[in-house]
Amino acid sequence: MEQIFGALIGERFVLFEGACGTGKTLSALVPALSVGERLGKVVVIATNVHQQMEQFIEETREIRRKKRVNVVVLTGKMLMCPHPDMDYDRCKLLRENTFELVDAERESGVIDAQLRALGKKYEDTGDPEIFELRSAIARDADSERDRIRGLRRASCNELYELLRSDPTGFREWLFGDVRRPEEVADWAYQRGVCGYELLKREMKAADLVICNYHHLLNASIFDNLLGWLERGANDIIAIFDEAHNIESAARNHSSLTLSEITLDRAFGEVVEDRSGDREGIGLLFSLVKNLIHDSYESRLKFGESERIGEHWQDLRICDPLTREDLFKEKLEKVMSEAGLENGVIDDALRLGDEFEKRYEREFKAGRTKILKSSSTLAAATFLQQYLRENGEYYPILNIRRDDNKLTGRLELFISIPRHVTKPLFEKLHSAVLMSATLAPFEMVKTTLGMERDTTELAFGLSFPPERRRTLAVNVPPLFARDRKNPETIEMITSVLTDIINETPGNLILFFQSASVALQYYQHLELNIPLFLDEIGVSAQRVREEFFKIGENGGKAVLFTYLWGTLTEGVDYRDGRARCVVVIGVGYPALNDRMRAIESAYDAEFGRGWDYAIQIPTTRKVRQALGRVIRSPEDFGLRVLVDARYTPESMKTLRKYSVHNAFPEDEQREMIEVAPQRVKYAVMNFFSEISEPIETKDLQIKE
Repeated sequence: MEQIFGALIGERFVLFEGACGTGKTLSALVPALSVGERLGKVVVIATNVHQQMEQFIEETREIRRKKRVNVVVLTGKMLMCPHPDMDYDRCKLLRENTFELVDAERESGVIDAQLRALGKKYEDTGDPEIFELRSAIARDADSERDRIRGLRRASCNELYELLRSDPTGFREWLFGDVRRPEEVADWAYQRGVCGYELLKREMKAADLVICNYHHLLNASIFDNLLGWLERGANDIIAIFDEAHNIESAARNHSSLTLSEITLDRAFGEVVEDRSGDREGIGLLFSLVKNLIHDSYESRLKFGESERIGEHWQDLRICDPLTREDLFKEKLEKVMSEAGLENGVIDDALRLGDEFEKRYEREFKAGRTKILKSSSTLAAATFLQQYLRENGEYYPILNIRRDDNKLTGRLELFISIPRHVTKPLFEKLHSAVLMSATLAPFEMVKTTLGMERDTTELAFGLSFPPERRRTLAVNVPPLFARDRKNPETIEMITSVLTDIINETPGNLILFFQSASVALQYYQHLELNIPLFLDEIGVSAQRVREEFFKIGENGGKAVLFTYLWGTLTEGVDYRDGRARCVVVIGVGYPALNDRMRAIESAYDAEFGRGWDYAIQIPTTRKVRQALGRVIRSPEDFGLRVLVDARYTPESMKTLRKYSVHNAFPEDEQREMIEVAPQRVKYAVMNFFSEISEPIETKDLQIKE
């Protein structure tokens, strides 16, 4: 804590890797709040994992028992809105209308008072000039009342009630504890007011804000946050939890898309507009749409289109290594043949902006019930970015089946999202980036564009080493080409069966992919409950049933995959997991996206494979291993099933070995085990644990 305090006082960044049990959250929050109090700064702690936000709330409550801290827990406004059909743009305009409505009613009240005064004066004097003046003001008042009626039809009733009633007692209630967003929404709902606006009003009094990554990584949302706090970026001490995810989160914030549907709507907007010559703009959208359609139709072989489902699938239009963009070349060629120059995109941007303003006026006047957004503006903005020479983006063609018909879109996927993180890091007062798997720190600083002075801290597991063990099973490397080999399947099945039979409690099996997890889920024959984590299916129900069995001293097996949602941000405490098994190394699918990232990192930093593939994969494996051993009293076994993890692999497999990709203290804990000796290694570990293990309720197949 002293080191973090000193770093934050000195406006430095802290890179903090700490295993479960090192108290990362409190170790970062306590000194950050102390520095914030001393320097008059606000602490903002962010995560991209819902479970972690719950933990922040609990740990902040623990801090509040010793020292009063004003805390705001911030979430997306749509999650706090009582109207399920609301969207961000409509909410924004309803909000503007509501403020305008309140002002208009106030002015109307003043005018009505003037009319009453003039009416009385005319009665007293009979002056015709006063009569004329009153008549003119009355005509204006009628017009204003019509405007008010229109605004009222397109306003937010909850915000209107808030602006008129100004409920008392909210600040005292809000800062009397750490309130969850749903509690704030419920408090406001009972009083018929808007909870989100109510919360924003009080944010300037906050010492600590708990929020999502979006509130920091999205520049416009961050600007809004600063406005609510009435602060500048230099007044913010930021804490990023699960900071190994910052890069991918920033990448998601930066990618752009343009669909056939958007192009159709943009073309329709242009055709319907009769205010000028728009033929060139309409032709541009038509050319792009046809080129997208022709590109995927020509690529799909006989029978392939029937296999396209509802999820987007990628088709290559640009070489991920050379960045030769065939789609852009074709687009520029057809534009040239049609006599279209790049200036047509500027014209489209101006027209789209006109449409956007027109739609706002119509909605505010109550002439439309739905706020439209301009597809012309969206399409032109995308095309401007695409045709600009920009090496940060990698273009991809996506296709899927929508309403039983194929549809496509262009996507600009950002390879290195430094332009999102670097400006943010330059403006913040200081920050803590923390994770159980943050190392190597040099990669973090390089890929995120961190040029500030840093303090680097790393702490391993502080729990008793005799209550954990890490086995590396020396089975032949599970390369992708061998996954369906019958001999490989039987060998892995035998190893997993031994581990499961000798483990007295819940087990989690992490496979390289969802398809491999399904393969072994169907192949293993066990008479205990088996759970499968499937793509596109909520894991919450599966997780809760699995947890319940472990908490009650029972036994079950959860089949999942390294790149799924269960490797991090899920707390497997209270016996929820006694053993974690990672089968294979689990590299991500080496598709065009990954190759583009690898190529970009190679060109920029000379370490493409390490930064894009090896280090993120090692982090995933380490996150998976961290699902057991959640407290000093806990105990558990971690098993790595692949020869590439073994110490010996550095000699025998050389460049294919991943043993030295792990931190040195974790390397030292890896015990190499032959496949036929696994059952004894598992049996020995659990028999050596000093705490007796209840097994009477277990049902293990002999």
